[in-house]
Amino acid sequence: MESRKKKIAVIGTRGIPATYGGIEKHCEKLYSLIFKSGYDVTIYARKFYFNEDIKEFNGIKLVKIHVPNIQGAEAFIYSFIATILAVFSNADIIHFHAQGPTLFSWIPRLFTPNKKVVFTCHGIDWQRGKWGLIGKTVIKLGEKASAIFPHSVITVSQSLADYYKKKYNINTVKIVNGTDIPDKTPLKTVKDKFGLKEKEYFIFVGRLVPEKDTETLIKAMKKLKTDKKLLIVGDTEDINYFNYLKNMANGDNRIIFTGYCFGKDLNELYSNAFAYVTASKLEGLPITVLEAMSYSLPVIMSNIEPHNEIKNYNENNFISFETSNVGDCKTAMEKMLFNVDINMKKILENIADSQKKIIREHFSWEKAAEETLKIYEEVIK
Repeated sequence: MESRKKKIAVIGTRGIPATYGGIEKHCEKLYSLIFKSGYDVTIYARKFYFNEDIKEFNGIKLVKIHVPNIQGAEAFIYSFIATILAVFSNADIIHFHAQGPTLFSWIPRLFTPNKKVVFTCHGIDWQRGKWGLIGKTVIKLGEKASAIFPHSVITVSQSLADYYKKKYNINTVKIVNGTDIPDKTPLKTVKDKFGLKEKEYFIFVGRLVPEKDTETLIKAMKKLKTDKKLLIVGDTEDINYFNYLKNMANGDNRIIFTGYCFGKDLNELYSNAFAYVTASKLEGLPITVLEAMSYSLPVIMSNIEPHNEIKNYNENNFISFETSNVGDCKTAMEKMLFNVDINMKKILENIADSQKKIIREHFSWEKAAEETLKIYEEVIK
């Protein structure tokens, strides 16, 4: 007689397929592989973000929860409803992603002690610039809950593992994000749309939120003497912040806001970029940096701990600059642009094999899925 498949309920992502942020990409890639490994996976998603007709993706069941599109309240209400639904489901494991939703992790521990609770920390979420006092307070409570109630805590970087050890004296399991090695494509669809030439632009990919510090990139680019362009690939729910960035870039036609790009368009943009650049002030372990590496791009990045963690695999493939320092960011871009460093030309010649080697050995989704499955097997023994 065939044994019953173990069932996983996932809470904390807006949903899949990924069209928004890092957690969505993480969950799409991870749970597609976990489903293939023989687990039954249900993701509780927010209805507002996704096509209502999609009820299943890569074998993963999607339960759409309708909540009001109100910043702060939306995430709180979604997390509560998703937790209640998961508690009354036949899930063996409830896996929370992000600190805020984990505020409700006490509910399954109290009312369904047979269900196991797992939590993945993707970042210190209360530090994000969009949250006011109430939002920060709620997420801090979620962070405390995440250190108390889950049977197992996963962090996506060593800096997050160190944070939980220092603040809560708990041991976590580090399982880093992954990415795939893509096939590169020539400029076609996006070439005329954005006026691009091969290797003639820097690229940044990410949500346009304060902690990404796109301001530093814009200010540095405006000071940089080059014909190359800066592509800012992403968008934001905050129209005032978007207008603030647009006004800052006003008058410099080298700075291009593309909006969100996915699939073939994003593949083209990565494939033909000169270098990837990010000034982010807050990360867990940025998937976009890993994606840039998978396209053999050199990376210019702020010197926050998660970035340094990636850089440590091969310092020659990266140029770091002081976080929020416009002058230092400009200097870093110049080093890449004009081969100021005597070794830079040689590094760029060998970077394709080097970056892909790092991804294959340290940042594969297959490895992340394998290590996550070990956690599941341990907690349900």
